[in-house]
Amino acid sequence: MAEISEPLIISQTSCGLVVSGEIDSSTVDLLSSSLIPTPGGSGEFSIDMAEVGFIDSSGLRVLIQAHQHAEQSQRTLMIVNPSPIVSRLFAVSGLDELFNITNRA
Repeated sequence: MAEISEPLIISQTSCGLVVSGEIDSSTVDLLSSSLIPTPGGSGEFSIDMAEVGFIDSSGLRVLIQAHQHAEQSQRTLMIVNPSPIVSRLFAVSGLDELFNITNRA
């Protein structure tokens, strides 16, 4: 019996997005359409990932693309409050060296 993934919920804030749930091949298109191109404005754009319970390689790909689009637009993409699972995946994949990661209250 196949496991059913937790739905992906994306909320917009004044400075970016709050993402919760699971980012996988069945939900990545929703994330991609919310991020690429990086929504308008200038300066920092944040993605709060405190409530992300799972992310696979398709989710990583979209985050890398969003990072590249932000840089091309003279913006800074910030990964905020990554969950322990997300932090571990970033560390294992080396993406913690690419992304701007911060923990904010």
